[in-house]
Amino acid sequence: MSHPSRTFATVAADAELMAEVRERSKRTLTTLRPVLDAHEIALPAADFRAVTEGRALTDEAAQEYGEAIVLLVGRPSLLGRDDRFEEPELEYWKSRLDPYRAPLEAGLRSVGRVELTGHTTYEWVGTGWVVSDRLVVTNRHVADVFARRQGERFVFRLSPLGGDMTARIDFKEEYQTGTSREVPVTRVLYAAPDAPGQPDMAVLELGGAADLPPPVRLAAGSRTADPVAAVGYPAYDTRNGEDAMRNIFRDIYDVKRLAPGYLIPSTDPGTLQHNCSTLGGNSGSAVFEVATGLAVGLHFGGRFRTANYAVRAEVIRAVLDRLPGSRPTVQVPGGEAPTAASLAGREGYRSDFLGAGRRVRLPALSAAQEDDAVPVPGRDDFVLAYTHFSVIMCRSRRLCYFTAVNIDGNQSVSLRRSDAWFLDPRIPADAQTGNELYRNNNLDRGHMVRRLDPVWGPPAVARAANDDTFFYTNACPQHADLNQRTWNDLEDHVLSNADQRNLKISVFTGPVFGTADPVYRGVRVPLDYWKVVVMVKPDGKLSATGYVLTQSNLADDFEAPFVFGRFRTYQVPLARVESLTGLTFGNLPTFDPLAATESAAAVRELRAASDAVL
Repeated sequence: MSHPSRTFATVAADAELMAEVRERSKRTLTTLRPVLDAHEIALPAADFRAVTEGRALTDEAAQEYGEAIVLLVGRPSLLGRDDRFEEPELEYWKSRLDPYRAPLEAGLRSVGRVELTGHTTYEWVGTGWVVSDRLVVTNRHVADVFARRQGERFVFRLSPLGGDMTARIDFKEEYQTGTSREVPVTRVLYAAPDAPGQPDMAVLELGGAADLPPPVRLAAGSRTADPVAAVGYPAYDTRNGEDAMRNIFRDIYDVKRLAPGYLIPSTDPGTLQHNCSTLGGNSGSAVFEVATGLAVGLHFGGRFRTANYAVRAEVIRAVLDRLPGSRPTVQVPGGEAPTAASLAGREGYRSDFLGAGRRVRLPALSAAQEDDAVPVPGRDDFVLAYTHFSVIMCRSRRLCYFTAVNIDGNQSVSLRRSDAWFLDPRIPADAQTGNELYRNNNLDRGHMVRRLDPVWGPPAVARAANDDTFFYTNACPQHADLNQRTWNDLEDHVLSNADQRNLKISVFTGPVFGTADPVYRGVRVPLDYWKVVVMVKPDGKLSATGYVLTQSNLADDFEAPFVFGRFRTYQVPLARVESLTGLTFGNLPTFDPLAATESAAAVRELRAASDAVL
């Protein structure tokens, strides 16, 4: 158990936060008296008069009482609205939270309130968050309110009102939004025994009818020097000082909040400690690492003026690994955390990759497409740069307009798949399509840039490229049974026919956004895809060829067993690709071997990659 001075020392060590809080307290010390009263700190008579009269304390006096003030004022609890958290008042927290809004707000969406029907006392009992496909993690003591063990399984408790109690997760319940996003709990898969050494943890399974936010990814470890944030639903809690609660929570309870703070050093291998501002309803909250959006712990309780406690991510992962079919989404140990900072400096696609005098620029968007493109902070061209490839996103479709990759066959490296998919933190989460589309159905996350295409160069660069292909910005929904052999073999075939002294090609790939595309889980699923491959031929001239892969003969029920006809891959003139996509490829159509052919005759069905005309 931590002593209060240990918590205060963690806070007081940050001179920047101390200085800002002292300055604010001197300007607004009418709020200081109730805070000090809550902590039973005695003020000298002169300082008491200064506080009650609204005058500033001296620097020396403010410093003397600074630790208690820093703990309370320096640990805000920020309201969530429309899947965003409010702007902090303290510049200290603005500077530490704003750069990481994308991963934090992605996590914010995945945290919900555990609500009950049939209980005579509680309408809701805590917090839970999506940790895997249709699985939510919360505390054992939360699940105990509505479920009980019966032999080897768990059943819902009987309601005094008749029948069984029921539970649901509401992923909204935000301040003054009036919206809800409720999903029923169908069963309790796991609840740890209430015994020493056992984690205060339970796993709930949700019904399959509604869409869910994406799973929260679990961190491989944590550092006490990095800020964290607890996301949950604090409720009025008499175990805390009433004036202290009013000072932080402003008499607003039962709604979603994000509370920043820091971890406190702890030697317990199963539990971590933190000093984020929480109350009783926070039981089951996710504790996020601010810089990555990864969950470091599952909050389960705290002691006023002492510390808060959470089950470590490593323990959560160990439990989930023992549950059949849970498939937790975890950060790959040693992998690069998906933060805006970690992606800074990516060069992306190079237009001069094929050599002097052979510049191949990115396809140009139409005016309407530019209006619907997703801006990228720090750029004016909508380009998300990765290692050896780039992506431009469409906001309304939440998928890419296209990807562009440079492939160097002379420097290719063979690496294993990582299969850890991430949202890109540089753009808003709601401008991307995450795991909610691909969960529990026959849809694959179809790589637009093939995984091995950008994997070349020195080992560290190749590993970064391999990992970069697993951003959802590089994925489009394709049916799992779609035979892509010809499609995938095309680039290998082109490389084998390229200038052997310069085994390089540039490839553009993307979906065709058609008006007849079916809507599934709120996303219009493309039925057709296109590819343009550019190489230097042995005679030194460019060749640019276009291809279309169609899914339009596939059934629209992506959750049913699929019965469909033969897929088709076509080689088509680049002018046809431009017509289908609305993109412009500059002068590339002049290097197309099909350009001079009548368009009807030029469309060639490919049964093998070798059927392509280069």
